Formats: sequence, C-alpha cells, structure tokens
Amino acid sequence: MQNYSVWRFRLVPRFHITLLLFLFPFHLLSALDTSRALRTAIVSTAMKYTGVPYMYGAASPAAFDCSGFVGFVYREAAQITLPRSSRQIWLIGAPVSLAKAQPGDILVFDTAGGFPSHVALLIDTTRMIHAVSQGPRTGVLISTLNDTYFGPRLIGVRSFISDTGTVKKEPEKTSPEPASQGPASQGPVKHEIPIDTISFSITNEPVIYTDKIPAQVGSGVQFIVSNNTGKDGIFEVLFYKMDLDPSKSKTIRQDRISIKAGSSIELDPIILTETGQYKLILKTSSNLKRVERVWKVVNAK
Repeated sequence: MQNYSVWRFRLVPRFHITLLLFLFPFHLLSALDTSRALRTAIVSTAMKYTGVPYMYGAASPAAFDCSGFVGFVYREAAQITLPRSSRQIWLIGAPVSLAKAQPGDILVFDTAGGFPSHVALLIDTTRMIHAVSQGPRTGVLISTLNDTYFGPRLIGVRSFISDTGTVKKEPEKTSPEPASQGPASQGPVKHEIPIDTISFSITNEPVIYTDKIPAQVGSGVQFIVSNNTGKDGIFEVLFYKMDLDPSKSKTIRQDRISIKAGSSIELDPIILTETGQYKLILKTSSNLKRVERVWKVVNAK
C-alpha cells in the first residue's frame, strides 16, 4: 500500500508535465489554422468577383476600384475593415517581404509616379487578383506577378493578418478630416472619400480621348501630371463639367502649374459631386493643347 502511494505521488506530476507539453503546440497550431482560414477565405471570396467592371470610387459587387475591391473582399471574407485608399493601406499595414508574403496579403504598386496608387491581393507565389483600370483589359482580373506593366511597379507588400491569428486593425476614427493626403502623411484618413489617382504625361504631341471607365458620384480624382516634353514648362490645367450649351459649362478647377523637365506634380483631389460629363484639358503656356480627357460620372448601382 505504501509503495502504491509513492507511485501515485510520482505519476501525477509527470502526467501534468506531459499534458502541458502535449497541449502547447496545439495552441500555436490553432492560431496558424485561424490565419490560414482567413487567408483562404479572402482569396476564394476575391475570385468570386472576377470579371466585375472597374468604376472610379466604387466598392460594391456591381463595380470596384482597386482599393474598393480589396477592402470589400476583406470585409466580406474576414470582417476586417481596411483603409479606403492605396496610400493608407501602405502606411498602416505591416510590411512584409515579397519572399515571405502569403495568400491574401496586399501588394502595393506605384502606377502614378511617386507614391502608392494601386493595390492587389496575392493569390499564390505567381499570381494576384485586382481591379484594373489600365490596359486593354479592365475590371477584376488575375495577373501574374511578373506582369509587364505591374511587375516593375511593385513597391512592397502589406499584411493585416499575423500568424498568431490576430488582425492588424485600423486605428479608431474620431473626427472628420480632409480626404487629401500628401506622400508624407501619417495615420489614416477619417471618413475617407475614395480618391482615384490618374496620371498624365505631357509630351510634344496632343493626346485626346474619352475614358471608357465611369466614375461614381461622390468619389474623387487626383491628377498626377508629368512633363515629358524635354524642357521645363508652364502649363494650364482646366477641369470642368460639360453641358450641351457651352455657356452653361461649369468650371471646377483652373490652375497654372510649372513643371521641370522629367518631373511630376501632384494636384489637389477633386470631388465629383454631380453626375454628368467632365473634361480635363492640359495646355502649354502658348495655348497648345496637349491632353484632353473626358469622364462620365454616374450614380452608384
């Protein structure tokens, strides 16, 4: 009987030690499983919307812009709220190297010249899915990471999901702030208005066209103008709402800007408050038209 008591006394501590060592890895495994489940849900949800058209400022199953698409997928798949702009996603997300990026992480690109302006979701080691406004194909589509246009413009990866199963969240929003944020901005934009960045290159030849992609009323556009004429220049920028009666056209913005050769300038965002047709005109100081572009602004579907 005495020997049995000693045996029981030694068994209990050993059993508990063994049990703790056995359970500890399962705690880590559970966190990893949560992370993998979130990432799988994000990618599978994103794939459902392949083919949805692009619309500046849109973030619904009917139409998306790039950050609107990424944010919508994160909310639907993982109940994670992301910043509304590519720039804020870049500032707030946790930096990750491309070599260590995982499915569902966010690829960030500079497509405008100087700051983050496009985002995509990583599918696997070779592919991404994103809402695209450039090139012969637009809308939500799958591209390779070595895509000839986007590949060279990748500036980094941001993650909002950790392997511990936790989520990096956007800081609390307190009071409204202006939507415009410069490259050195810190922190999120509160009640952020979706701003799409559109770049223009001024050359010695005129470029005139109508954009096939509409903008959603209530969203904004921000123009990045590059001077590729080969010499310093002063340019006139005119942005106005068109009307069948030219006398009723409404001037939204009229600026005179100076750009050094090979440099770019970032103009303040313009909020599109009314439906209709809008036109941007860029001219030289000698009144030679170099860029003319027309947009259609529509209500959300």
